[in-house]
Amino acid sequence: MLLGAILGFGAFAVTTGAFIALMAAFGRDFQLNDVGDTFEKAATAARYVDKRLQAAATGAPLPDPPRIYADLVSVKIGFATTLVYEVLMVAIVLFVSGRSPRELARVFHMTRYGFDDLWRPGLAVVVAYVGVVLYAVAMDRLGLDALRPQSTIPDTITRDAAALTMAGVLACLAAPFAEELLFRGLIFTGLLRWGFLPAAALSAVLFDMAHLDPGSLIPFFFVGVIMAWLYWSKGTLWDSVAFHFFFNGLSYLFLLIRLASGE
Repeated sequence: MLLGAILGFGAFAVTTGAFIALMAAFGRDFQLNDVGDTFEKAATAARYVDKRLQAAATGAPLPDPPRIYADLVSVKIGFATTLVYEVLMVAIVLFVSGRSPRELARVFHMTRYGFDDLWRPGLAVVVAYVGVVLYAVAMDRLGLDALRPQSTIPDTITRDAAALTMAGVLACLAAPFAEELLFRGLIFTGLLRWGFLPAAALSAVLFDMAHLDPGSLIPFFFVGVIMAWLYWSKGTLWDSVAFHFFFNGLSYLFLLIRLASGE
């Protein structure tokens, strides 16, 4: 279990380093999001125009234009390295457990699953999603922006079909399967000898840390505990995988709805 956690964060460090190296090799910047909303973009452009006019009037060198929009090539490089990270998580589980994929499927009771049981993770997702939304609203009302959950998928991907597709594959397929194998399958199961609550809490903390979003620390901790409970209460990892798929899929669906509505 400990080896799995160490290797998991080692894989994260390696793929993050690969992302930085690729960005440098291709001469890209690190702007993965647009600069603010429409009004802030307009204000940034207006300030640039003022500086340019002032420079032209005084004979000073013209300023470089500001980067207002995200660099979508950088976003896609990030998605590609993240996909490698997800694949490495699966490899780590196989390596640490010393089992074949078929043996792991039996251990995690993933050899079969009845669709009639999808109501459990489905209902849990509704409860969890409402809880996260209410938490975000509360932090917004309190003015605690640092504690407001931020999406790990930038809205800017709606401008690029390839980036949008890559995000969908990562969020709805790769992450639910690979992350549940590592955090619930390997780590949570390995900690169960300490009891459900310590195992669920520690695996949820590690799951939290992997998302690198301070605003998600509190709500995603409880999301991690819910996924651990789904797996523990029924004994099949498919329940937590299904929850993860529904949760991420719901966020991705809202992104597609905004794209379709032209927002």
